[in-house]
Amino acid sequence: MSGLLIRDCSLMGQTGCSVYCEGGKVMTLLRGELSPPRSDTEVIEANGGALCAGFVDTHCHPFEYGWLRRNVDLRGTSNVTALRLRVMAGIQRAKPGEWVTGMGWDQERYPGGTTPTRADIDDISPVNPVALSRVCGHIALLNTRAIEELNIAGRTSPEYERGGSGELTGIVKEKALDEVYKGLPRSQERCAADILSVESEAARMGLTGLHCILSSDAYPEELGALASLVSAGSLSLRYRLYVPPQSMEYIEESGFREKLNSEKVRLNGVKIYADGSLGARTAALREPYSDDSGNTGILRYTDEELTSLVETVDSKGYQAIVHAIGDRAVEQAIEAIAAVTGAGNPRRHRIEHASMLPKDLRSKVARHGIRVTVQPLFITSDTWAVNRIGEERVRDLYPLRSIVSDGIIASGGSDSPVESMNPILGMWAAMTRGGSTPEEVLDFGQALSLYTSSARSNGIDPDEPIKVGSQADFTLLDAETVDTHPALFRKIGVLATVVGGVVVNSYGAG
Repeated sequence: MSGLLIRDCSLMGQTGCSVYCEGGKVMTLLRGELSPPRSDTEVIEANGGALCAGFVDTHCHPFEYGWLRRNVDLRGTSNVTALRLRVMAGIQRAKPGEWVTGMGWDQERYPGGTTPTRADIDDISPVNPVALSRVCGHIALLNTRAIEELNIAGRTSPEYERGGSGELTGIVKEKALDEVYKGLPRSQERCAADILSVESEAARMGLTGLHCILSSDAYPEELGALASLVSAGSLSLRYRLYVPPQSMEYIEESGFREKLNSEKVRLNGVKIYADGSLGARTAALREPYSDDSGNTGILRYTDEELTSLVETVDSKGYQAIVHAIGDRAVEQAIEAIAAVTGAGNPRRHRIEHASMLPKDLRSKVARHGIRVTVQPLFITSDTWAVNRIGEERVRDLYPLRSIVSDGIIASGGSDSPVESMNPILGMWAAMTRGGSTPEEVLDFGQALSLYTSSARSNGIDPDEPIKVGSQADFTLLDAETVDTHPALFRKIGVLATVVGGVVVNSYGAG
């Protein structure tokens, strides 16, 4: 393996530094110019750009993003007409009777905030079954042909929404989505192509590692794809995998826990959904929604069921990561983890999102050593938050500075494809918050730690800084960061992404 030399970089505020790597480790680090130690050394001239520990996204769905890239992408649509046009294009590409799937619509961007129904798409899709997930992934729109194909017209659960006439509207929520998507065609080969396409984009954005949430319906194919790519040496980034609870027995029987257990790809834990999303009004709240007075959201488990599930995950040696957005769900997740781990938290069980986190809950999270992951871009995207939960509660929505100040270890993620995977945008959102609740902004060092030291710690990896002997995972930026104004931080680009001393992004822009 040849060496890698990065010259004239800024490192921890020190300018004019040189870093030499070999064998995946940092061998030399000094302030000043260094000549290549060997003839086959690859040299990168940083021209004063900042060298950071490799960025890690600690909550993303790369298989889902890869799937979206080749299906109907509804992100950015501003009305039902735009949604219809994109669905029509997808139908034109499909064979008669073939499923047409997509993701990304958001009724909050539509006039009047009206949620689309099957009546809005039935006339353009009489032959093809259609399933379109909202941007959050917690509700979906089905056309009549899909309802017939799935034979769900008789479902009476509240998760299958009905209109005033008693007929299904085509909107299905939360656990009902599992029934919809489990029957869709999947293949290991397609999953492998999806993850590789997303990996290339992630590397260009400076990401050296991804905490990858596997699908509840396609995890066998996704695990198989990862194992085949590992065997072929085709993956460039590091992956920490989180599987659905129903997969645990399958994983043990199929041997994936042993196959996926390396520095490059490791099966870390189990992802549990405690509630839904604020955008879909399915996040579980202590008090009703401000814009839906009869609704407090949906808890997927009773308190006893969630505690039992966390205990099972813990007993099998996995890290439990519990999706909880509303304050009622966050409270339930805290109690479940605390009941299993007590005052300590040796397996670093986490709460994913922890979006509504008032002071009483932050105190409990800190006391029990529970970790959290946050998605800073949600702050700038959720422009409807005040309407949804009111002026009082919105002050405890995404309280990043309070979380850090209370001593809670928080890492950053994108929830891609919900938001961009670009960690620079995530840091920018954490430092600016789009002007909302400015008392909760982070400084640069705090924002950076979300995607570096805290991210590695929350992934059960060493969180050491760049030093001689440390792992050579770097993100090289095209500018100095210390003096960059937070509002301009989003303009910084990526010169190179390095994983184990190997350049993986061909100096692409971020």
